Amino acid sequence: MTITVNAVILPVEFASFTAVWAGKAPQLSWATASEKNSASFVIERSLDGLTFAAIGQRAGAGSTTTRNEYQYSDLSLSSSVAGTVYYRLRQVNTDGTFSYSAVKTLLIPTGKAGFKATAFPNPFETSVSVEVEALGAGAITYTVHDVLGKQLLLRTVAASGVGLQKINLPQSATPRAGVYYLTVHQGNQQQVLRISRK
Repeated sequence: MTITVNAVILPVEFASFTAVWAGKAPQLSWATASEKNSASFVIERSLDGLTFAAIGQRAGAGSTTTRNEYQYSDLSLSSSVAGTVYYRLRQVNTDGTFSYSAVKTLLIPTGKAGFKATAFPNPFETSVSVEVEALGAGAITYTVHDVLGKQLLLRTVAASGVGLQKINLPQSATPRAGVYYLTVHQGNQQQVLRISRK
């Protein structure tokens, strides 16, 4: 007896999908390893994780076996929104069929007044410093991720009180030229900075 198995070629092979707070608005980044008859990517957002609504769109690459990268800034998100926001991608094919990506969650920072992080120089060549206006005594956590979402640094520093705190990021946190996302967190406050190594 001969059994024949027909391989199914997926329209789009996702390489990565991330959602980060980029200082003023959520920024979504995704990449595809290959695409087949890909017409578009519809960005969908939910405030409860159940009901999603389309908020934007990016054109697909058609049919290709090369890597493609996409970005979308959610500038339409109301400034009154705080807490967790949910995002997903609806990948639409040229024949109208579609499929969904995994859902990504993002914690929108609240009460940002009095809490501010700055990275300098930015862009930088070998090293970058971070200054934080601390809210008070307590731990400040620094994390660095690359554009694929891989965590490269997790460091916690104790703040003695309200005022300016400064650290220098180790070169291992930004091992090569490119874009990285630095998240600074204290209490219920959070800020994400986009930093770039030349």
